[in-house]
Amino acid sequence: MRHLGGMMGKVIFLGATGRVGRMVGAAWPAGGPPLDPRARGQWEEGQAGPDECVLCLAGVTPRSGAPLEDNTRIALAALRMARRRGARHLFVASSSAVLGDTGTKAASESFGARPAGAYGREKLSMEEALLADAATDGTSVTVLRIGNVAGAGEPFDTIGAGGAPRLDRFADGAGPSRSYIGPVSLARVLSRLCQMALEGARLPDRLNVAAPGATAMADIFAALGQPPEWRPAPSGAIQRVHMDCSALMALCPLPRDAHHADRLLDEIRAAT
Repeated sequence: MRHLGGMMGKVIFLGATGRVGRMVGAAWPAGGPPLDPRARGQWEEGQAGPDECVLCLAGVTPRSGAPLEDNTRIALAALRMARRRGARHLFVASSSAVLGDTGTKAASESFGARPAGAYGREKLSMEEALLADAATDGTSVTVLRIGNVAGAGEPFDTIGAGGAPRLDRFADGAGPSRSYIGPVSLARVLSRLCQMALEGARLPDRLNVAAPGATAMADIFAALGQPPEWRPAPSGAIQRVHMDCSALMALCPLPRDAHHADRLLDEIRAAT
């Protein structure tokens, strides 16, 4: 970690009180750059340090019931804050939902995004608005296209609520699969990226963030000891959202088994 004027760089952490933010905060590596968590209404508090980056996990999901277009408002507010503080870099969470159905080939950052639902469309609009605004003055920004975070979404929500586990069966006989990342791995990745930004590294404007390899939801049910009830996949159901995370692995390698269902469950326990 670089020191400027005897002070260590830090990470202004927006969205620290959300579901993913709480897990990331709990799993943040001891040797990583220190976190300065900010709840809503506290974003502008404190003096700007000599070396900061801003990590924004704040946002709106369909589960929240808030207007999805607020994702753009929140991201642009984070950008304005980063500018005022003179932050070295801004990271803003997007979602693999912007990709839609990726088919049989994992999607890189250059994949032509085609979101299938309102959430993905609003997240893509947020990405475009944020990067366009940042380009007007060269503010350093990375949009993090984060995959399914284990413990914060399906199928964990349904099982946690005591709901009947159900899985769609597609024409090839298989169920849905997604690019997942456990909260411990996510904290490790974010810590590494923030450290690189504080050290002046050049980072991409978009970056896929997930474990290497996709996870079948059926494997998660099996690891949880919850055999699902299979049903025919309805029209429009998405079978695969798989991300190519080779760019991320070049920056912050993760174990090859980081996507295994048992490991995802271990990481949830470690971060909650």
